[in-house]
Amino acid sequence: MKRIFFYILIGIAAISGCHPEDSASPMAEVSTSVPVKVNDSTYTCGGNVTSQGGSNVTERGMAIGLSVNPTVDDPNNVVITVGTGTGPFSTDLAPFYIGYTYHMRAYAKNSAGVAYGQDVTLIPTTGGGNNGDCNVVEISSDITAASTWTTGNVYVVKSWIDVNAPLVIQPGVIVKFENANCGMEIYARVTADATASNPIIFTSYKDDSYCGDNNGDGTASVAAKGDWGYINMRGDQHGSLFRYCKFLYGGGSSGGNVVIANTGTGNIHDFTFDHCTFAHTFGDQRDYKAAFAGADMKDPAVSVLTNNIFYDNAVPIYITSSYSLDPSNIYHNPDNPSEINRYNGIYVWSYGLAGKTVPYMEDEVPYVLSQGLGAGGSGQLFSVGPNVTIKIPPGAGYSITGYAANFAIDPSAVFTSLRDDTRGGDTNGDGSASSPAAGDWTGVKIDQDWYTTNVFYSTH
Repeated sequence: MKRIFFYILIGIAAISGCHPEDSASPMAEVSTSVPVKVNDSTYTCGGNVTSQGGSNVTERGMAIGLSVNPTVDDPNNVVITVGTGTGPFSTDLAPFYIGYTYHMRAYAKNSAGVAYGQDVTLIPTTGGGNNGDCNVVEISSDITAASTWTTGNVYVVKSWIDVNAPLVIQPGVIVKFENANCGMEIYARVTADATASNPIIFTSYKDDSYCGDNNGDGTASVAAKGDWGYINMRGDQHGSLFRYCKFLYGGGSSGGNVVIANTGTGNIHDFTFDHCTFAHTFGDQRDYKAAFAGADMKDPAVSVLTNNIFYDNAVPIYITSSYSLDPSNIYHNPDNPSEINRYNGIYVWSYGLAGKTVPYMEDEVPYVLSQGLGAGGSGQLFSVGPNVTIKIPPGAGYSITGYAANFAIDPSAVFTSLRDDTRGGDTNGDGSASSPAAGDWTGVKIDQDWYTTNVFYSTH
């Protein structure tokens, strides 16, 4: 048991809190704080030594075990020291593993002995995979027959592989990619249908927070953006499903793509990504270097993107102006709302509406139109919802034009320059280096008249 704990508790941290079993004794008095989740596998833990008792507190810290009321002298437990003396203390502990119930008690030592706090229980719902003893399976060949990747295993992808036959990835599976020249080309149905409490992870070989140090180098390497390539959805109507999956540290060989929608040999992308997380992707401000690089996604009933999370990427997502992106997706870390994307907007390859109604309803981040947009064809409706912000890059004279019958714009919607940080945030990611100015873009023209409601920094 002690071996398991030292294997998984790589980060030095502390959960604390204790009080003497006999308040009249000269031992210390300590209270326990409830652990606070920082990210997928890290918790901030702490406590407060409120009294040192009859003598100085020479050591304080925590005892961690899988049984109730762990102690510092039990060889099956892990003991972490966090300073001396009185007052509050806290630090981070990671990673924790799904499938365990952790018990933690703070302690404080003085000349009278060891005082313990109340037992604190932690049951992780994300991070760390299933446990610290996952079996490693190396993958270096294409999938040519129906296959299943099973719970409890880490699959290390060592090259680019083609998925040419149905592949089932079970909940809790960890997929690690050995380097930036590793990824997956999806030509057949992939079913990666997991749960919130037992997600499927696609990550770097250097990411020790999921099923441990599989590359065996201890702390010599750490996961970084661009450690692996990407997953390419290659048309062909294979109907792949990714639910509660996490795509971490990708984009290395593509300049920012982690999942690509490519035509391959077909033109219909019937896939679903639901409740997935896209984070820590390598990239820059090139809009086409983002999740989905979506020039080939046209129908949201066929290419389904719902309830997904994008954070700590460059450009989070790239779509076409004719694709209706579901507003259920979010663009920040739900465990740390201040953690967003560098260019935090929905980047749009804008050329037209392809003869259909396209609602723009996301109000968390702006839409960034890469060029002008025309709404004039039969059956087209450019619908802009309440509090939606649409930004236009400066310097190219881009405009939005069309007939009144093709527009449904909520009066609270905003049209402005990409340099306008006061509306929708710093979407071009340059801080205060640039400022908006009149004439940054042309404007919105409807039935030959310039639309002026909440239109900023345009020529008209």
